[in-house]
Amino acid sequence: MPTSALRNRNHLEKPNWMLLSIICGSYVAATIGEQVLGPIFPDALSEFGLSEVDGGIAFGLLAASIALLNLIGGLTLARVGARRTIALASLFSLLGAVIAATSHSFAQLATSQIFLGAGAGLFFPAGLQMAGVAGGTSRRGFVMGIYGVAYSLGLTASAGLGALGAQIGWRSAFVVSAILSFLAFVSTFFTKLPSIAKSTKSGREALRLSLSNPTLVGGIGTISQYGSISFMTTFAVQEWGLSTARAAGILGIGRIISIVAKLVSGSSSDRIGPFASARWTGIALFITGIAWVLLPAGLPTYLCAAVFAGTVSSLGPIANMLAVEKFGRDGVTLGAFRSLQIAMGATAGVLIGLFGELFGLRLILAFAVLTPLSLLWVCREPKQ
Repeated sequence: MPTSALRNRNHLEKPNWMLLSIICGSYVAATIGEQVLGPIFPDALSEFGLSEVDGGIAFGLLAASIALLNLIGGLTLARVGARRTIALASLFSLLGAVIAATSHSFAQLATSQIFLGAGAGLFFPAGLQMAGVAGGTSRRGFVMGIYGVAYSLGLTASAGLGALGAQIGWRSAFVVSAILSFLAFVSTFFTKLPSIAKSTKSGREALRLSLSNPTLVGGIGTISQYGSISFMTTFAVQEWGLSTARAAGILGIGRIISIVAKLVSGSSSDRIGPFASARWTGIALFITGIAWVLLPAGLPTYLCAAVFAGTVSSLGPIANMLAVEKFGRDGVTLGAFRSLQIAMGATAGVLIGLFGELFGLRLILAFAVLTPLSLLWVCREPKQ
């Protein structure tokens, strides 16, 4: 093989850490914008005289905007490329943060959530595609783990901004969010993102791919995230007799565990393959899930709950790696990939809430934590 060809091959296989840093930085900024209202909402509620119903409307608009713009983001990615899509996403996040920081009514605050959701939704398909490129072929799983950690850092930073907002005013959290989004927007003009050959798949083929293994793996993760874990705090208060603060503390430990879990799952995908990694993750989730739901209150049970909450996040890098490998060039399918996951998670949350009210939360959660076992079938090794 000619030396130049070997150099080109090695260049493609090795991770591009600079590109990954820029993409992850933009992902952190988009995530902060998406998540920052939650921690400071009690202060906004007090200032505007709002109710929990108003909060539900605001968060509902945010979720709907993310889901819709995931699809539009995929179309935009296919038409104008990753750099322009990420720039547009950062601009929407910037505008949303500015509207929120200067809002004087609930209508303005709700509008800001539409823009912030649009920024997060537009970003995901392009960000995932570029993260896949940055990973090369040798460390793609590990790089997807780092990309997932960027989301965790965004969640952690939004919580920190919430604490800051409680001290110096809730609008300050959105000011910081606006600054970060502005920096992400400016960085796109000084970053040369690689161009990706457009997919030639038909609409029917894109739909078929969006319903395949990557979406199912990610969907099982969101079912646990938006379903089982969303009700973990309520379960801990009702069944274990914990205070809300202590129950939230268990989830906080789970957030820390999730950072390690994402890196481990990414490295595992590189070493033994994403299918095998997903199957082992499913087994771990089943064991820890059934333990925290059925065992009596106590330190081992709380530990199982924290490990379950953290390990669920490790399915994200696995699903992303599968998506990049299967349809990473197809922006439309990448957008549908994320939207379908959100829909699956939202549906699970509604059903658990409904049936938990009718039959008891413990019984319904006992069924819900069985879901990860389906990974043993979804991720069975393809026949040679």
